[in-house]
Amino acid sequence: MNYLALKTTIALLALFSCSNILQAAAVSKCGIPLARSPMAPFLKVVGGTEAIHGSQPWLVSLRKNGFHFCGGVILSSRWIMTAAHCFLSFSKGFLSGVTVVVGEYDRRVEDAEEQVISIKSVSLHEKYHHDVPMSFDVALVQLDQTIQLGSFVQPLCLPLPDESNSPEATCIVGGWGRLKERGRLPAILREVQLELVDPAKCKYVLQTVTRAHNGANTVVCAGQERGGRDTCQGDSGSPLVCQTRSGSDRWEAVGITSWGKGCGRSWGTNSSRPPSKRGSPGIFTDVRLLLPWIKYTLRNGASGLCSVRDGIITENKGVIRNPLPYVDHYDNNELCVWTIHAPPGRSILLQFNHFNLENDSFCHYDRLTVLIGSDRPVGIFCGNVLPDRVLLQKTQSVTLVFSSDVNGAGSGFTVLHQVVHRDPNPACGTIVVVKEQDSISSPNYPLYYKSNCSLRWVVYAPQGHIVKLDFADFDLEESDGCLYDSLSVLGDVQATEKIAVLCGRSIPPPVLSYQSVLVLEFSSDSSISHRGFRATIAFISFTDFFDDKRGEAGRRGRKTSENLDDTTEAVGMSSSRLRFQGGKQRSFDDEDDSTESSGREK
Repeated sequence: MNYLALKTTIALLALFSCSNILQAAAVSKCGIPLARSPMAPFLKVVGGTEAIHGSQPWLVSLRKNGFHFCGGVILSSRWIMTAAHCFLSFSKGFLSGVTVVVGEYDRRVEDAEEQVISIKSVSLHEKYHHDVPMSFDVALVQLDQTIQLGSFVQPLCLPLPDESNSPEATCIVGGWGRLKERGRLPAILREVQLELVDPAKCKYVLQTVTRAHNGANTVVCAGQERGGRDTCQGDSGSPLVCQTRSGSDRWEAVGITSWGKGCGRSWGTNSSRPPSKRGSPGIFTDVRLLLPWIKYTLRNGASGLCSVRDGIITENKGVIRNPLPYVDHYDNNELCVWTIHAPPGRSILLQFNHFNLENDSFCHYDRLTVLIGSDRPVGIFCGNVLPDRVLLQKTQSVTLVFSSDVNGAGSGFTVLHQVVHRDPNPACGTIVVVKEQDSISSPNYPLYYKSNCSLRWVVYAPQGHIVKLDFADFDLEESDGCLYDSLSVLGDVQATEKIAVLCGRSIPPPVLSYQSVLVLEFSSDSSISHRGFRATIAFISFTDFFDDKRGEAGRRGRKTSENLDDTTEAVGMSSSRLRFQGGKQRSFDDEDDSTESSGREK
């Protein structure tokens, strides 16, 4: 699958496997500072403050003839990511004077582990244009020698695309940019805490400050409406860093500092101000959206992103494997996508007979993701435990996406795929994907279920609907805390949102999903079996659900919010910088002048 085809599937790739980048000899995996974590409790940010040495070991300083002009971030021992607008020229004369300083903290002295490295090549996104600088503003810089990693020099993780950014997330950005508009560049690294802005609000603010934003929306915004916290000239290329949801000690690059209107201006009342007085939040290139290009470029011109044949599969039966037979390990830095199609009314069965990927608790590194169609995850697998077989009932399309980083390849996987008739009573050790309103039951129901049995259902409602589960029968072994036989009801495929854990012989109340997916996990231990359970699945539109609740609240003379709280308990949910400077190119005459292609607009 070539890159041109890959670009048309960005929505699919929004769920591809982990894309963390790190050399084999690294002290640790990416995104985990060894010296000190960013945003320590004593850090008080009002417009930015001096960072602690080692808090952001992934930051680098780009220099032209010794003068800082942009920031960047370490992705691997030979690659730096920065903003495309930092490079106006690719001439030998320009690049020969540009160096990358890693391990930098205080620009006045040589810091511990500081290294100055020349550039071998620069790759800009082919859709980036200097006349519309806020779209596709990303560049990858290949170094001409290897970075020596250590406590103060570490790579940063690329994001896991299937974990969407929360508008309430708090992130941090660091750099050696100006302290205020028209201010000087600081000597010591500074950092500022920023909140992500809701995408709809971000889009609206952009429309108030520029008419050049007519291309693809490839940015995220971060900052507060009243201003006061921001990046400025000289910070371009530095990463917007956020903590991951699934690992509190792990940080990832959500954005690349791109541009903004002024530095630290308020922007909540832009529409009532003259254009020259308006402000904006920080505008950052959306790293998650551009991951396919980043992954492709890191392979440095390889013929494809996958070392084995991938693409569309139409055969009713076959094998998917990586690596090829008689090869010991899959390649590092791979991205492989297989799509299996089945005739209408048929199901697709996936069975694993070999599985050995790099192992970590959250599948942050090498992993295989199975999706319905191209955007609904069924399972995310890593490590060396053979996954359960996957039965996708009446599913016409399933996608498998494999991704590896550049460290710790395993011996790979082999998956048998087959188009089958629907299995009415799936066996233990199966993940069943349900997309229709139907009934489900424990294995062997109404006879006793087997001991040491596990079965998982992933139920997807149509868009704009939630899932409702009604129990007709329920008979499981009873225990305190449901420690033995149980049915867990989860709100997501990653099993991070627990709605309820059920056991015993009483029929539970109906259960509602949080969103369009509901996951059920049945498990039994080695003794005392019972009849099990039977339940029906229904889909309810968000509109109908909330209209019904408002009407019911009105009839009772109670507030809707109180009524919804009661409903929640009843269903069991309570368990549980291109920075513009007048649009003109800056010079390299002195250190107070940024050498970005254009500055922060005043």
